[in-house]
Amino acid sequence: MKILFQGDSVTDSSRDRNIKEPNNGFGIGYVNLIASQLLLEHPDYKIYNRAVSGNRIGDMYARWIEDTLNIDFDLLSIMNGINDVGFGLRMGQGADADEFEFMYDRMLASAKKTHPDCKFVLLEPFVVQFDLREKNPDIPDGSNDIFLKWDIWNKNMRERSERVQNLAKKYNAVFIPLSDDFAELGKKYGFSHWSLDCIHPTPAGHAFIAKKWLEACKDILN
Repeated sequence: MKILFQGDSVTDSSRDRNIKEPNNGFGIGYVNLIASQLLLEHPDYKIYNRAVSGNRIGDMYARWIEDTLNIDFDLLSIMNGINDVGFGLRMGQGADADEFEFMYDRMLASAKKTHPDCKFVLLEPFVVQFDLREKNPDIPDGSNDIFLKWDIWNKNMRERSERVQNLAKKYNAVFIPLSDDFAELGKKYGFSHWSLDCIHPTPAGHAFIAKKWLEACKDILN
């Protein structure tokens, strides 16, 4: 089994860009947790992380040939969406929902063309809310707009989520929902337990994503 992870900073998680061979340099996030568990049980697996922090869907599309199509994989896992929302709302530089779906679709189509037997895993892009009742003196300044304009951010993220779900149905992919789970977990344990800046998961947040991924992909991996 050869597995390739693609995405933005949530998937990148400070991975080592100098490592090109599989099974090393995964970063400190959910990919590392997934790979650690799988390689413990399946030493013959080959796992790659080629995510790049800050990538919008267009950025990932631009590097798709060298970082995806030229790699031999059986399973392709993707999470993308937050940067198009963030860049769009903050600087007017993100793809809208239609453009986002179009480029995402083109990437999946080309991957299926070059790897006809591959399976797809599409993770829902998400943003984690901060409860106004919580006191969060450590919230980064860069996340204040999410904190103060939650409804706008959440609406845009839900639009991207719907488009990813559409593509999952089109390509018979495994879809891993996350937004509603983090909303419920936040109410139970506090939202800052899962993310300190609304976007990047804490260790607990990454562990939850890894758990969801392994559960959802059990049949494919077996």
